[in-house]
Amino acid sequence: MTITDQIQTDVVVAARSGDRRAISALVTDHLPLVYNFVGRMLGRHPDVDDVVQETMLRAVRDLPALREPSRFRPWLMAIARHQVTERHRTRTTAMSHTAPFDEESQEPDPATDFAGATVLRMDMSTQRRQTAAATLWLDDDHRETLALWWLEAAGVLTRAEVAESMGLSAAHAGVRIQRMREQLDVARTIVAALAAPDRCPGMTAALAGWDDVPGALWRKRLARHLRECDVCGAAAKSLVPTERLLAGAALIAVPVDLKSRIAVLGEAPSAGLPVGKLVAAGSAVVTLAVTLLFVIDRDPEPPPAVVAAPPSRVATAAPSPTPTPSPSATEGAITTTTITLPVPFAYRIPGYSGKQHSRRTPFAVAPNGTAWLAWLAADGTNVHVTPLGKDLRRSGDDVVVPGREASGLVAHDDGFALLTRRADPNGNTFGDSGAYLIRYRDGKQAWASVLTDAATSTPMLVGDLAWNGTVYGAYFAVRDESGHFGDQLAYRSASGGAVSGGWTWGCSHNTGIALAAEKRLPFASVCANDWKDGLFLNTGIGFPRPGAARLDHEECVAGYCGEPFGGDGGSYSNLVRFSDGRYLLAWQSRGWSRSSPDPADDFGYLVTARWKNHNVAVTSLKDKDSPATPLTTDPSTRAIRYLTSTAEIDHVNVRIGRLGEDAFVVWDQVAVSGCGAGVCDGRYTGTYGRVLTAAGVPAGGARKLGVQVGGDLAPLADGSLAWPFVDKTPDYRSRGKASPTTKTITIAVIRG
Repeated sequence: MTITDQIQTDVVVAARSGDRRAISALVTDHLPLVYNFVGRMLGRHPDVDDVVQETMLRAVRDLPALREPSRFRPWLMAIARHQVTERHRTRTTAMSHTAPFDEESQEPDPATDFAGATVLRMDMSTQRRQTAAATLWLDDDHRETLALWWLEAAGVLTRAEVAESMGLSAAHAGVRIQRMREQLDVARTIVAALAAPDRCPGMTAALAGWDDVPGALWRKRLARHLRECDVCGAAAKSLVPTERLLAGAALIAVPVDLKSRIAVLGEAPSAGLPVGKLVAAGSAVVTLAVTLLFVIDRDPEPPPAVVAAPPSRVATAAPSPTPTPSPSATEGAITTTTITLPVPFAYRIPGYSGKQHSRRTPFAVAPNGTAWLAWLAADGTNVHVTPLGKDLRRSGDDVVVPGREASGLVAHDDGFALLTRRADPNGNTFGDSGAYLIRYRDGKQAWASVLTDAATSTPMLVGDLAWNGTVYGAYFAVRDESGHFGDQLAYRSASGGAVSGGWTWGCSHNTGIALAAEKRLPFASVCANDWKDGLFLNTGIGFPRPGAARLDHEECVAGYCGEPFGGDGGSYSNLVRFSDGRYLLAWQSRGWSRSSPDPADDFGYLVTARWKNHNVAVTSLKDKDSPATPLTTDPSTRAIRYLTSTAEIDHVNVRIGRLGEDAFVVWDQVAVSGCGAGVCDGRYTGTYGRVLTAAGVPAGGARKLGVQVGGDLAPLADGSLAWPFVDKTPDYRSRGKASPTTKTITIAVIRG
C-alpha cells in the first residue's frame, strides 16, 4: 500500500467513526470521480446531478457498514452504478405513465448533455473532442464500461478498482473493456468521417434518412459502409489510440451549484446521522435524494399501483360464466385457480414435425397487478382475451378480437395489446394472413397496426410481443413471394405508429424465436436458424451473419433440432432478463458431438447431434448483445449448462421465467419410445422445475411440479411466478391428430 493509499484509508476509518472533517474530505475528494462516472454513464440524460447527489448521500449513510476501508473507491463506484440503474428504471416507469410516445422520444436539452459538456469544458485537441462526441454512438450497455475505463485511462482508477466496481474479475473486465473499445473505435471513425471536409458520396448515401441524432443503430449501419470504403477507412488509420488521448486528461469540473448542494454532507455531525436531518440544509433535490435512500433494492418489475378496479369489458360473445373456485394448494408453494371459458379452446397443436404440443396461450400482468389471458377459440377465427383480477380470477367478460392466432400479449392498466394475424390487406401469392398489432383500451379497440407489407405475409406468427413502457416490439415469422420463411421484427409506438429500428427479413426461423424488451432499442432477440444450424443472438442485426453471436450449435436443418423454443404456435418464454442487464436463455437441445464451419455456406456450420433426444440447456448473456461465455466448437464448452444429460428421457416444452431475484426453468419429461428426424415419441411422465441464479447456476435440485405449463411465465409484483395451462395429461405418443378441446384454463402460481 502506498503512502497516499494509507492516508485515504485513514480518512475513511475516521469518517466511518463520525469525524466531520473526514466526512467532508471524502465527499470533496471523491465528488469529481463520481460526477465524471455518472455523467458518462448517463450520457444524454438531464439528471446527472440528481444521481450524483443520491450516490453521495447513500455513501455517507452506509459508510459505517464498509468493512474494508482500503476498498472505499470501488465500493463508492458500485453505489454509483446501482444509482444509475435505479434512475434508468424509475424514469422509464414514470414516462410510461405520464407522457405519450412522441414526447418521450424527444432528446434532452443539449445544455444538459454531459458529452456535450465534455466537449465544451475540456481543453482538448480535435481528436479528443471527437472521442467525446463518439460516445454518443455507443450502445447504452457499453456506457458503464466506457465510464469506468475512461477514468482508468485518465489515471484516476486502477484496473483492479475498475474490475471490482463492475463486480468482475480483472480478466473478465478486460474482455468487456476490449469489446467496448472496438465499438468506440468504430464510433470515432464515424465522427471523423462525418467531419471530413470532403465527405465521400457513399457515406452521404448511407446517411439517407438519418435524423442527425447519434445512436447505436446508425453506428451499426454506417459501420458496414466503413468496412467497404477505402476513403472513410483511411480516417481510422490517422486516429491516435484512445488511451493515449485520455492519459492524464483532467476530470470535468463539478458545477458550482452541485458542489454547494453536496457540501452539506460534510457538515453532518456523524456518518451515522439519520439522513432525514440533512433535508433542512439542502435543496429540494436533496429532499428527493434522501427519500430515495430509504427505498430498498426493488425487483425490476414495477409494484402494483393503488388504482380503482378496472371496469368490466364488454364482450362480443355470450356473457362469461360465474367466477370459478378459489385457489387451492397443489404441491409445495404452488397454488392454482381455474378459469371457465365461454367457448371451447383447442389447446394442442401439431408443431413443425407434426408432434403435438401446447398451443400458445399468452398471459401478461399489468403494472397495477391485474392480468390478461389470451387464447384462440376452437373455431380458429377469434381470439378471446380474458380479464383477471389481482387474485388471478376472472374479473369480467372476454374481449373477443377477430384473429387467427394469439401470439403475444402486453397487459396495461386500462387494457391490452395483442399480436395476431388476419386476412392480409396487401394480398399475397399464397393467400396467407398478415400480422397485426391491436391495442384495446377499456374494452374497445383503440387502434390496429398492420405489421407486414406487400412483400411478406405470415401463415403462422409463432412470435412474441414485448413492451418497454414506450415502444412495442413484435417478432414473428414471415414468408416471401418465393415461399421461403424468415422472420420480421417491427416496432410500434404507444399510438401504433411505426418506429424505426427493426428489420423486414432476418433469420430463417422455422424452429423458434425469442424476444425481450430493453429500455432502449433494439430489444434483445434470439433465433433458432433451421439452415445455419444454430441459435443466434441477433439483437439489432436480423439475419445471422458475422456480428451475430452464435449461442449454440444445433442440428436444425429440416427441423432436426425439434423446435428448441416450443415450435409452431408454441409459447416462447425462453429468454428472461435480470435487473442488471443479464439474461438467461433456456431451450430443448440435442447438443452436439462435432461442429465445424460449412465451407459451402457463409456463417453456417455442419453439426452432428450428441443425442437423439433433447435435454434442457441454459446459457447466460452478459447483456443484450453478448454471451457471457463465447461459444467454441469444443462440445465441452462452458458456454452452455445442461440441466439434464440423459439419452433415455426426452425433455421438451422448456420455458424460463423470473422468480424473485432468480430464474425458474420448467420442462416436460417423456419416456422415450422412439426417435427419428430430430423428434421423439413417448409417454409423458411429469413436468419438472428448477431454480437457477441469475448466472445460470442451479440453486437446488429439480422437482416434479404436479402441474403442467402451457403458456407464458409471467412474474408477479411480489416475486412469484404465474403461468396458464390446461389440466389434462399431455399426449406425446401421437402426431397429426386433431387437437382436443377444453372449456377451462388453470393459472398456476409458484411463490418466490
